[in-house]
Amino acid sequence: MPAYRAPERGDPQVIARRIAEGVIILAERLHRLPKAYPHWHPFDPAAYFDLYPEQVPALIRIERLGATLDVTVYADLLSPAFRRAERFWATEFCPAYLAAGENDAFLHHFEQRTLPAMQRRLQEARDEIARAWDLLSRRDDITFLAVSAALDERITHLHRLPEDDPDLIDLYHTLPTLTLSRSYDILEMLKRSDNRHV
Repeated sequence: MPAYRAPERGDPQVIARRIAEGVIILAERLHRLPKAYPHWHPFDPAAYFDLYPEQVPALIRIERLGATLDVTVYADLLSPAFRRAERFWATEFCPAYLAAGENDAFLHHFEQRTLPAMQRRLQEARDEIARAWDLLSRRDDITFLAVSAALDERITHLHRLPEDDPDLIDLYHTLPTLTLSRSYDILEMLKRSDNRHV
């Protein structure tokens, strides 16, 4: 969608600004969700977040657990560099990794070309997301700060890291992310909606 589109290439600050603008729109939609949700039967995340239906499974996760609605927006996907890294990982890195044997040409190719290319793309994605994060955090935008899920995301996945690699753990804690998340009490949303109509 145009509101979330950042240029693929160009001035890094312009790209970061466009990513930040998209994240702000998503954060505001998350903030307003309690007012809108009770009026949708069933709730349509594509229409609400102004996305194509095909984008929803990648960008939005909605879980209803009893009377709680958890919504997570994977806004890192607004970053063109992140999408390039993800595409390279799926089409080049994984096949090369799986093909690499012990001391063969595939292993040499993986170590000399594929791995450095993946590392370069990850660094570009990190830099692009960090620039957008800096813009957002300098704005002191309460709506964005209230739904930023960087800390929650890091805590959720921390158990997957090897405990004997402190450098990797330090790197993990400094990785920028634009993920947004919020939990809602569905009964409270419905009650507020009913009170407005009384």
